[in-house]
Amino acid sequence: MYVTDGETNATLRRGDTVEAMTLERGLELLAGRRAWEIENGGAAPKKSKRAKKSAPTLTEKTVKGSGAKRKAKKSATGLPKVPVNS
Repeated sequence: MYVTDGETNATLRRGDTVEAMTLERGLELLAGRRAWEIENGGAAPKKSKRAKKSAPTLTEKTVKGSGAKRKAKKSATGLPKVPVNS
């Protein structure tokens, strides 16, 4: 839970509850947060996100290449091998 003024966010402390929050207490929390940001050079460091691996996408090359015919290999005799359909 936190309080905000639209620019600064301040987390509620352990003793604070939403039901008992007053305008004055909210302003105190925001002032404390702004003071902390000035002392520490800005907002809290953000957690780094790992790069997600994306699934391969269908491109023109893979779509075109999927139906391509295979070249017949030549045997040791120099004649092309003919596939036998069974």
